[in-house]
Amino acid sequence: MTVDNPDTTLSTSSSDCLAFIVGPNHFQNTLLSAYIETHSKWKSSVVESIAAIPHKDEKEFPGHTAVLFDCFGLSSDNLSDNLLAELEQFPSNWAKALFNLDRHSDFEKKSLEYGVQGFFYNDDTVETLLKGLTAVFGGEFWVSRQKMAETILENGFRLRRMQIPSHVHIYPHDLTQREVELLGLLTLGSSNEVIADKLFISPHTVRTHLNHIFKKINVSSRLEASIWASETLFVRKHW
Repeated sequence: MTVDNPDTTLSTSSSDCLAFIVGPNHFQNTLLSAYIETHSKWKSSVVESIAAIPHKDEKEFPGHTAVLFDCFGLSSDNLSDNLLAELEQFPSNWAKALFNLDRHSDFEKKSLEYGVQGFFYNDDTVETLLKGLTAVFGGEFWVSRQKMAETILENGFRLRRMQIPSHVHIYPHDLTQREVELLGLLTLGSSNEVIADKLFISPHTVRTHLNHIFKKINVSSRLEASIWASETLFVRKHW
C-alpha cells in the first residue's frame, strides 16, 4: 500500500468511528493507524489478531466500528479458513474489510456472503483506503460493481448467511430479489436477450421487470437505471 499525497486530509462528518487494524505486521499497521488518525477524525487501534480485539461487544463501542483484516501473504485457501471462522465473532453492526489483498485472489464473492463490505488491494494507496473506509462506515460496499453483480447473480445474496449491518439497505425502494438480479446484469451492459437467458425468463418478462424497476427508482432509461444501481446498490467506486 502506497502513499500518493501525504498532505491529503479526509473530512468525515463523524468522529465516533473506530477502526481495528488486524495483522502481525506491526510496523506497517502502526504507520497505517497513525495515518488514519492524522488524516481523519477517526480513532484507530492495532492488534495482532482478531482474538486480541477487546470486548467484541457492540455496547462497548456504541459508535461506528470497523475491522480491517490484513491479508498480506495469505493464500485464498488460508484466507477463507481463517476469515470466515473469525467473522462470526463480531457484532452484526460492525463493518468488516480486507486489505493488502492480491487482485487475483478472487475471494471477494465468498467474502461478501459473510458480511465483508470493503476490499483493498496491495497496490492501493492509503488515500484509496480512506475513501473506501468512509463508504464502509456509511453502510456502503467498497468493491467493484462487477464482483457485486456476480455475487448477486450466483448466490442471490443468501441473506441467511450474511451478517450485513442493520443500517445497510440491500434492497431499497422495495426492489425484489429478481429485480436486483436484473439490475446486476443491466450494470454489466447486458441486453434484454442476455438477461432473459441468464435469468431463464422471456425477453417480454425482462421488459416488464424493467418498467416496474424504472417506476420504483424513478428513472426513465436503462442508462439511468445502471447508474443508479452502481451508486446505490453496488458501490461508488468503479474500475
